[in-house]
Amino acid sequence: MSPDSPSAVSLNPDEIRATIAGRVFWCWLKPPIDQLFAQRRQEEFSHLVYVGWPLLALLWVCIGAGGRMLFPQELNGPDGVLWWRWLGAMGAALVLPILLLHLPTFQRHYQKVIFVAGSVVLAIAVLGTHLLDNPRLTQMNSYVALLIISILVLPLRLSLIVSSLTSLTGIFVGVGIVLLLGRPVDWAMMAWYCLGSLLVMVFVGAVIERQERISFLQGLLLEHESSERQRLNLALERLAQQDGLTHLANRRHFDETLLREWERLRRENRPMALLFIDVDFFKPYNDTYGHAAGDECLAALGVVLQHAARRPGDLAARYGGEEFVIILPGTDVAGAREVAERILQDVDALALPHAGSQAAAHVTVSIGLAARLPQPGEAPQALLDAADKAVYAAKRGGRHRIVIHQDLAISA
Repeated sequence: MSPDSPSAVSLNPDEIRATIAGRVFWCWLKPPIDQLFAQRRQEEFSHLVYVGWPLLALLWVCIGAGGRMLFPQELNGPDGVLWWRWLGAMGAALVLPILLLHLPTFQRHYQKVIFVAGSVVLAIAVLGTHLLDNPRLTQMNSYVALLIISILVLPLRLSLIVSSLTSLTGIFVGVGIVLLLGRPVDWAMMAWYCLGSLLVMVFVGAVIERQERISFLQGLLLEHESSERQRLNLALERLAQQDGLTHLANRRHFDETLLREWERLRRENRPMALLFIDVDFFKPYNDTYGHAAGDECLAALGVVLQHAARRPGDLAARYGGEEFVIILPGTDVAGAREVAERILQDVDALALPHAGSQAAAHVTVSIGLAARLPQPGEAPQALLDAADKAVYAAKRGGRHRIVIHQDLAISA
């Protein structure tokens, strides 16, 4: 399980619902959930890099072609040389981060990469606005700076703080270079085009990110509720297939498994064995020790039988009252006898006192064993009946023993 997956994050559904319902401007997330939200945005950005970089390239080409068509005379003089250099520098500043962000190492730190690249690109745009003498080219560069700020704040999946710092850094670096070059700064234009547009974009970005955070929380809540429903359904299904006292399979589950395994083994031409287990003198045990003690006795036997059915395909079930059954798929008589003998030994090792037993001083069981190769058209009830006859033979023969139906058939 990934540490960044919703299942690995401790969720408080009531707290999430309260956050979603809160009518506040910003949606604060606690550190684990906030990190998961940032991870999701990083994955979205990685996808954006792969599919969206041609749009940035097209935008750069459109700026160059548009400048050539709209300002043919202005670009013929010294301003033209400077403008083309400005455009080339901006293109280089775009190409390098795009190449880097195709690498997984840089994708994990994409906000830092965009911070550096975005600051440089915006600084170039601000610098071009003040170095060009032609007012029309200056105005065009101002629009480009506004466009860059919009891209930094809205579509690049940066956090609101990082996008704001990137824009401010680009603006201040560009203005600082202009001052170092001894050129005048058009503060009114900077306030209108750069800082004003940044404030508007940050407000819009805050509204959009707040909604994204709420949608993210709603998605987490839906995933959590779906997981809880699945867990409850599995628990209900398990309860519907389980005996409440012994925690073994119940009669219904046993019948379904017996039929399914019988058909599977018939197709595979493999044998099936079945053990029918009956607690010896259980009525006297209840009469002597009480029904509560009888339930505890059955629960202890359930643990023994569950341990005996150790293979994935084996199934131990409570058949009814003090009767139990174990399905042993792909097992012949010899293998089933080993399991039956182990059950006798483990039950004896429990040493549950039984003063009313005529078989031993402790609780014992009688086991009927049957094994056969499923035949076409034959129902699994034949195997169950054979094991049932064997256990009755064990009870008639003095109890606390194993009787194999095959031996019983031969002796008959």
